[in-house]
Amino acid sequence: MTLSGSELTRRAGLPGLLSMVVLAMTLFMAGDLSAQPTPPPAQTAEQQQAVGPVNQRQALDRVRARFPGEVISINEVRQGDRIRFRVRLDNEGNIYTVYVDKATGVVSRE
Repeated sequence: MTLSGSELTRRAGLPGLLSMVVLAMTLFMAGDLSAQPTPPPAQTAEQQQAVGPVNQRQALDRVRARFPGEVISINEVRQGDRIRFRVRLDNEGNIYTVYVDKATGVVSRE
């Protein structure tokens, strides 16, 4: 036996109808989501690049691949409990600093 919306409202009352609608939507969504694979979380360029410990040469390669200019200097510096390579660059007279975390390989410009 199929009941129309008005018959459902009359028999179950509005709260009962709302409960059934919520249940139906929940079941629909659960079935729909399980059929599709969950995509991996989006990663930033830094996270994609972070692959583990890097040496000085690898740090320079990463910086040169992402930032323009000539390398002026590279130093290993301790900041708190982290060790990072501090790379100073000159891009047409504009001097700036880029850091590469030695343990993770994450490149950042601060």
